[in-house]
Amino acid sequence: MSNTAAMKTLVENWLMDVQRRGAELYAENEAEEVLYFSFQGKDQLRYSLKIDFDLQELSVQINSPELPVTKREVLLLNQENLRVLAKRMCPVPEGKAMISIYLLARLAILCHAYQRLLAEYDREHQIHTSTNTVREIEEELRQCLTPEEQQRTENPFLRPRSECKVCDCGRGKLIDPGDKVDRRRNIYRIAIYCLNADGSSTV
Repeated sequence: MSNTAAMKTLVENWLMDVQRRGAELYAENEAEEVLYFSFQGKDQLRYSLKIDFDLQELSVQINSPELPVTKREVLLLNQENLRVLAKRMCPVPEGKAMISIYLLARLAILCHAYQRLLAEYDREHQIHTSTNTVREIEEELRQCLTPEEQQRTENPFLRPRSECKVCDCGRGKLIDPGDKVDRRRNIYRIAIYCLNADGSSTV
C-alpha cells in the first residue's frame, strides 16, 4: 500500500471515530488529493480542516463567537496529530462513543431475545448453554437506560405467550406459540420488533 493510500485509510478511520465520539460533521468537500471538512466540536467550537495528501499536511481553523480571532494551525498529517486533534474536538475520550438511547434499547432487546432463544433450545434438547456473557452485556446496557426506558425494552418479553398477537405497527408478526419452531422464529422477530423512532415500544 502506498503512503498516500495508507494516509487516506487513516483519515477515513479517523473521520468515523470523531463522529461516533460526538463531533458533528456539517460540511465536506473533495478536490484532487485534498479533503475539506467542517465540524462542530465540544464547547460549540467550529473546526475547518483541510487535509492535503500530496503535501502530507493538515490545516486547522478553529473559530467561535466567543473567540476574538480565528486560530490557525498547520500540522504534519500523521496518526499522532489526528489523535490529538480528535481529543480536542470530541466530547468523549478515545475508546468511547456517543450513541442514541434508541440504539441502546434495541441492543438490550436483542440480548434478551438471544437468551430466550437459547433457553428454548436448551429445553428442547435438555442441555444447558451459558449466557453469562450476553447477560453481562445486557446488564451494562440497562445501566445506561432509565427505569422507563428499561420497561419499554422488557414489555415484549414479560407478556405471556398466550397473549401473543399481530403487532399494530405492522413491522413484526407474533405467530402462534404452540409450535416449537414457531416459538424460536417468534423470538427472532421480537429482536427486531416494535421500537418506534422515539424509543417507545408497541406491544
